[in-house]
Amino acid sequence: MKEDSEKKYIGLLPQDQLLKLYAKHVNAPKVRTFKGFGFGVIPGERSGIKFKTLAGIKSSDPPLEIYNCRSSGGVFNLGHSNPQIVQVLKDALDSGLDIGDHMLLSEWRALLGKKLADLMPPGITRTTFGVSGGEAIDTAIKFSRAYTKRKGCVSAIGGYHGHTGFALLTGNPEFRETFLWHNPDFKQVPFGDADAMRKTVTNEVSCVILETIPATGGVLIAPEGYFAEVREICDDKGVMLIMDEVQAGLGRTGQFWAIYGGMYPNEKVVPDFIVCGKGMSSGVYPLSTCSYKSFIEKKIFNEDAFIHISTTGGSDLGCAVANTMLDIQSDPKFLEHVREMGKLFGDGLKKIGNDYPDLIKDVRGRGLMWGVEFHEKDQCQISMLQIIKEGVLLNYCGNKKDTLIIMPPLIVQNNEIEEVLIRIRNGINKLRK
Repeated sequence: MKEDSEKKYIGLLPQDQLLKLYAKHVNAPKVRTFKGFGFGVIPGERSGIKFKTLAGIKSSDPPLEIYNCRSSGGVFNLGHSNPQIVQVLKDALDSGLDIGDHMLLSEWRALLGKKLADLMPPGITRTTFGVSGGEAIDTAIKFSRAYTKRKGCVSAIGGYHGHTGFALLTGNPEFRETFLWHNPDFKQVPFGDADAMRKTVTNEVSCVILETIPATGGVLIAPEGYFAEVREICDDKGVMLIMDEVQAGLGRTGQFWAIYGGMYPNEKVVPDFIVCGKGMSSGVYPLSTCSYKSFIEKKIFNEDAFIHISTTGGSDLGCAVANTMLDIQSDPKFLEHVREMGKLFGDGLKKIGNDYPDLIKDVRGRGLMWGVEFHEKDQCQISMLQIIKEGVLLNYCGNKKDTLIIMPPLIVQNNEIEEVLIRIRNGINKLRK
């Protein structure tokens, strides 16, 4: 342990005891699953792009050091325990800042709202705050329904927008059926298929919701012109366009917004809503945002300013932290770094793909968000386990189980990229053997 303060919060009990407590009081099937993967460990110390486990796979083994290339879907864009972010939170607490009262006005929501408006594509100037990405998605769909007075919603097959109410309805059936959660007004079409979208979007649809890069769906890359055509379809039918940038936004592609130049340099599409979560937390304080065009606000809030609230959404502490995060990640030099690291990483992954054509079908991505598709889903899942054993944390796409998704923190450096690539190659080589 580095400091006495860390000893108070990390490693209070041995790992094997904590696993038993987790199984008894939190989620026993999850513990069994991770043990079955051969990764029944608990994170301990964490810093930069790596973390250590409390112990090894066996309690008698030394802790593992893991490169975090999952990044919790972008939560750790700035790595673990980013010193600048941690200091902001400490300073804010020391100054007397707290969560704040969601019913009252807020200095920090005002400041963060202004900063977001300055960074958004043209015309998106209002923000409603939440805690999770799913909550922010629910908000965007609620507002779309209230504005259009329609119930329909169209999303992409294989997409994922969260596990809350409306968000759950936009995802794949396997997530909904357990909870008997069905609604015939919510329909899905293949991602990237503009013709299917045009046939499905009718005058009864309130909104179309898409991830700019579907993460759980397989790190899919839409053909050039797709989003512009979807925008046109929505305009023709008076439908709201919601872009989920929870994972692809905030600089992940090397441009601040994937929908606005991050997919194709000359393609800058302006949706009606942009939703962010995960990375808005900066890895230390939960926060999500639903940002939208000003004309929508008039229809939603004019008659009742309290028609939508979130008790801990947009907490003063969270907004102060996110304010600094946006300064860091929107800096042109930072975005240039992401593009450079993304090229290095992408080229390296493509080289691995070319060297193992019997296993790897495709490598695709943007910036520091990459998918490695295998010929068979079993190959993908076994390779994930082999790569984790090599010390690189990643996962496969839940709605496209033949594809690994790899998202290093945006602060990753050249030498770390090279080391991660070596370990990924070693894991795949062991899969072949």
